[in-house]
Amino acid sequence: MRGVRWSRDAQADLAIIDDEFDKIDPNTASRVGTSAVNAARFLLDYPGAGPAVPNTRLRKWRVAGTPYILLYRLADGDLFIVRVIHVARDRQQFL
Repeated sequence: MRGVRWSRDAQADLAIIDDEFDKIDPNTASRVGTSAVNAARFLLDYPGAGPAVPNTRLRKWRVAGTPYILLYRLADGDLFIVRVIHVARDRQQFL
C-alpha cells in the first residue's frame, strides 16, 4: 500500500462531525478525528481487516472509541476512504 486517500465526501463527513462535536466538546471533536486517521493508518497496514460490504467493492471498519465507521476500498495501490458514517445511519444510501 502506498498511502491513504480521502474522498471529498469523506473529508466533508469529517468536517461535519468536527463542527457538530466542537459545539459540544472540542476534546471529543479532536478525539474522533484522530481516531479516524489512526483507523485509516491501521487499514493501510492491514487493508483486508474490515469485513466486505455485500455486493460492493467496499469494506468497513469501526473507528475505535467512536460511533463511526469508515467505508473504504483499495484503489490503484492506495487505501481510499469513501465515507465516514455514524453506525446508526442507513449505509445503503452511501453505497
